[in-house]
Amino acid sequence: MSRLAQLAGLAFAGLIITGAVGCKTEAYCFSDCGPDGGTETSQGAQGTSSNAGGVGGGFTGGAGGADGGCLFGECGNGGASAQASSSSGGNCDFTSPHSCGVCNNDCFSQPTNWDPVSIACDPGQSPGVNPGTCSGKCAQDYFDLDPNTIGCEYYCVLDPNDPNDISCDHLDGNCNGKTDEGVDLCHDTKNCGQCGANCVVIHGTPSCTHTGNDPCAAANTQCGIATCDCNGPGDCWWDVDQSLGTGCEYACDLTNGGVEICDGIDNDCDGKIDAADDLSGDPTIGATCYGGMAGICVLPAHAGMTVCQGGIALCTGANIVVPNQVLETCNGEDDDCDGIVDNNLTDAGGACGVSNIFPCQFGTKQCVGGALSCLGEIDPGVEACNGIDDDCDGMIDATAGMAPVDATGACNIPIPPPAGASSPCKAGAKACVGGTIQCQGSVLAQSPSDACGVDANCDGALTNQPDLSTDVNNCGVCGNSCLNGAVHANWGCAAGQCQFQGCQTGYYDLDSDQKCEYACVFVSAQEACNGADDNCNGTIDENVIAPSPTQVCGVAPNASAAECTSGVTVKCQAGAWACTFPAGVCNPTCAGATEICDSLDNNCNGLLNENVANYGKACASDDGKAPPGDGACRTTGTYQCNGPNATLCSALKASCANLPGGCTELCDGIDNDCDGVVDEPFSNKGANTTNFVKPAVVKLGASLWMYTYEASRPNATAVVPGTGNGYQSSAPAGTTLDKTVACSASAKIPWFNVTPTEVEQTCTARGGTICSLAQWQTACKTAAATPCKWGYAPQGSACINPAVANTDFCNLGSFDFDPNTAGIQNGLLPTASAKLKNCYADWTGGANIYDVTGNLREITKLAVGQYPLMGGAFTTQSEDGAQCGFSFYTVDQNFALYDVGFRCCFTSDPTL
Repeated sequence: MSRLAQLAGLAFAGLIITGAVGCKTEAYCFSDCGPDGGTETSQGAQGTSSNAGGVGGGFTGGAGGADGGCLFGECGNGGASAQASSSSGGNCDFTSPHSCGVCNNDCFSQPTNWDPVSIACDPGQSPGVNPGTCSGKCAQDYFDLDPNTIGCEYYCVLDPNDPNDISCDHLDGNCNGKTDEGVDLCHDTKNCGQCGANCVVIHGTPSCTHTGNDPCAAANTQCGIATCDCNGPGDCWWDVDQSLGTGCEYACDLTNGGVEICDGIDNDCDGKIDAADDLSGDPTIGATCYGGMAGICVLPAHAGMTVCQGGIALCTGANIVVPNQVLETCNGEDDDCDGIVDNNLTDAGGACGVSNIFPCQFGTKQCVGGALSCLGEIDPGVEACNGIDDDCDGMIDATAGMAPVDATGACNIPIPPPAGASSPCKAGAKACVGGTIQCQGSVLAQSPSDACGVDANCDGALTNQPDLSTDVNNCGVCGNSCLNGAVHANWGCAAGQCQFQGCQTGYYDLDSDQKCEYACVFVSAQEACNGADDNCNGTIDENVIAPSPTQVCGVAPNASAAECTSGVTVKCQAGAWACTFPAGVCNPTCAGATEICDSLDNNCNGLLNENVANYGKACASDDGKAPPGDGACRTTGTYQCNGPNATLCSALKASCANLPGGCTELCDGIDNDCDGVVDEPFSNKGANTTNFVKPAVVKLGASLWMYTYEASRPNATAVVPGTGNGYQSSAPAGTTLDKTVACSASAKIPWFNVTPTEVEQTCTARGGTICSLAQWQTACKTAAATPCKWGYAPQGSACINPAVANTDFCNLGSFDFDPNTAGIQNGLLPTASAKLKNCYADWTGGANIYDVTGNLREITKLAVGQYPLMGGAFTTQSEDGAQCGFSFYTVDQNFALYDVGFRCCFTSDPTL
């Protein structure tokens, strides 16, 4: 029988006699049953119970037993006399579970793991002759998985948080006899082939694939790449090397619909470009081609084929003819392949004809109909005044030095003026000037009407004479014009005197000299910055109102930095607004400025240092470092500029000397002294031998130290037990080596559900060992002259005698864990809980070993594979089972239970 089954048998043996006075523990009676499993006295007559060396023994009820079974000795060993007694109306009740069918068929003595309250008897058809059939419901944490056997053979604790057994923890969470059956090891990327095998793909989504017909395991189930990420242009990734280790290592965006063409780009993102890839989808490659687009270049004899070179399609071939490779001649063909036949000829264009003196000229040899002809010659003619050497003698508009006949004689002869008047008109002579016949020296009429005293129209009569008293051009006398030197001024004539009448529209007299010399178009009294005199005062762009940098300088509306607002000078220069920015800002313009990491909004777009993506984001001093990083010395900061295009984290590793706790290494899962090692023990102090975990221990002898407190995990608190197993060097198949450290600290929920194997490995890792049974009992009984029976304080009667009624020294089953709920509520307390002031073994010098009695039963070692559970637990109902000398429960190396913990022991001081 396994040790676990033995314990279960003991538990039920105890529950059988719960009707007796004082029997209150789920294990068995301590105060009413002798420590050797002797006589038990019930409310009826005497009975016998045997524990037979730790295995649940049988029970024979006494006379007057509560279930009405056979009287003691009446049935004997179930012989014929007993059966006859029953059939003759004796005192045996064969319907009782204690004598089911026959006297010696005691349903309670069968190792069935039934709940005693549910045990029932079917006496069958022959009571007193044949044994009846026992039945019952499974006790808590026991299950009947084998229908071919009687009873509930399977011990298991249901996990309410894992009803479908999907937690990959090698535990039977739903108690169906299977472990982790809800985990899909064939496809779960978090547990691919085995628990904890997490598939990770860089820039992609992982897959988990099972091959073959064997059950999924690490050997036949592998991680793979399901898909690669593509989050939009510039952020698409591809698996080119088909390697899971590098993931989707190739950044590429599909172009041309994913069809590779000759353009110098990897269009299909397979890592190959142009000619190195399959260009069958590019119609421009491998096609028939020609060196030109016309002429002899496109003759079939000169055809080639396209190939991809340098990202473009090139036409290659031995017979290709390219334009201008063959000279053009007059032959009716397009020899130079420019699309025109017989142009740019090399055999035409020579001179031909009689004379080459202009306007006569030689002709040229020209190609007509595929043959050469002389075209364009001009022969001499008669000289005339036309600017041409008509007779081609080398002189224009002259023959032998004489003017042409058509360019001689008088011209423009005027009519004589009236008497007393003058006339401006005069006759002239013909002359050939510039190829035209001109009348030289003549004076024609100056006006269609006569002027004052002048026959200005040369018609021989004097008409339309002015009024000298009002005529502005003949004011007072002929020829006295008031407009002489007026410079855009308005003048009038009155009584023969000139009078100033203001400036013409669009002109202004700036110096009051009655000359309107300043031309200006009035726009507004308020001057604008436009290089114009809008108010016509002679000054340009004065007193203009400067706009904001957002209006004229290219500054974004949301830009609020000083270098883009108050630090910008806006001036009107040369008719336009000129913006002067601080150095490094909007140079040459805001739109054309390059943003750099310098704490300035260089392009005034309202964003700061956007050229570096992580500027201002949070960072830590140990970013990128392997765990535990900088430990407690880790500081946080933000990314700051480190040059124009880079950033650097502002956080620096702190000195542990400046931390609130200094460099003292604590058992808390944190690298307190920041030396790169977490919770190092005295046996492996590391490079910094000053700082290591100094556990709370009590010296019990010359070479014996023990944890002051029940062991707890580093991440435990006063309300949670923490996480992690204690396997350091080896673990059951499928279980990881968490290497959880065993701490000795107060106010922590102690470490329970731990196996003896974990205890041995984690205590060894701390430089100690699992506490032996003798060492633990030494600690419990204290060094007093009279050893204690319990770990109660103070020494003396308190630790020798049971606790006073209604007074609790330690967290045993009668201790009310939750006084706010009616009844006795059992529960686990933090180490050295303030709720129990006297639960410690009282050692000299104020050194106490807390909770050695109660709270958790503690694993000790007696021999290889034998681990006694000592000190009782919060589930223990009787103080007797928690005595320092009570070593009844012994388990194997794989045992673990919710009310069992441990301590570590040392042969040298672990604080030195």
